[in-house]
Amino acid sequence: MNTPLVSVILPAFNAEAFIGDSIRSIINQTYSHIELIIVDDASTDKTLSIIKTFKTRYPSLIKIIQIKKNMNKGGDTCANMAIQLARGKYIARMDADDISHPKRIEKQVEFLTKNKDIFIVGASADVIDKNGKIIGEKMMPDTHEKIYAQYMVFHPMIHPSVLFRNKIVKRKDFYLSKYSANNDYYTFFNLISQGKKFANLSEKLLKYRIYGNNNSLKTIKANFVNTLKARIYIMKKYGYPITLKDILANIFQILTITLLPEKIIFYAYLFSRGIITIESVTQKILERLFSYTLKQETHISTPIR
Repeated sequence: MNTPLVSVILPAFNAEAFIGDSIRSIINQTYSHIELIIVDDASTDKTLSIIKTFKTRYPSLIKIIQIKKNMNKGGDTCANMAIQLARGKYIARMDADDISHPKRIEKQVEFLTKNKDIFIVGASADVIDKNGKIIGEKMMPDTHEKIYAQYMVFHPMIHPSVLFRNKIVKRKDFYLSKYSANNDYYTFFNLISQGKKFANLSEKLLKYRIYGNNNSLKTIKANFVNTLKARIYIMKKYGYPITLKDILANIFQILTITLLPEKIIFYAYLFSRGIITIESVTQKILERLFSYTLKQETHISTPIR
């Protein structure tokens, strides 16, 4: 108990398929001095029931914030409510469909303890599908300089992997709610532009789930518009230095988002970030083709009665 308290913030909405694994991954951390604050945003499935089952088993560990009417403002608004109640020296973000490595919090607390100048630390991640199968990886830049240099092109922090110092940002709401989505990107871009130091551990301390229903991937085109607005705002307000390479990358992104269908953009994003390979996509296509052919053969061979 002499170690610093870590408050793990976990927003949830209709996550019955994955919430149990997410909670278990926090309960089973090697770093034991934690409190888990779960915010249920008026789920209509069994999410709240599952959360309450864990609360019964771990009453001193888990706190529940139950929202009666869905706010429809995303997980960051829910996270703000939890952060205001958090007692920890550090705040760890978590998502209801992801899985933390057992040593995630231990390693991140150790890093921030040793590096007093760093405000927030994230990590790299394995990418898993809806069944928990590893389908790729997200490797993130590790140093502050590398992270800062990439913010004009993409979000170089995996949001549910981050751990940061509590009570450092002096405002009521940690997350700035300027847009309908992508407020974690906008908030972190603001913070790093104001001089906060960022870092990522190169180790893969999270299993990041991509299954077609991620909030950040459901409306890619609309989200990109928010991202573009955030970049322009930060560039103007803080004088963020933009290079020719950044300009070309943004033009390419604008053309891609404008001209391509959303489904193709989804796979293009996965390719561009090195999350999936050509081989994995080819295998997916062959599996679907085989499944379709099998259905057709079954349909043809079934006698008409």
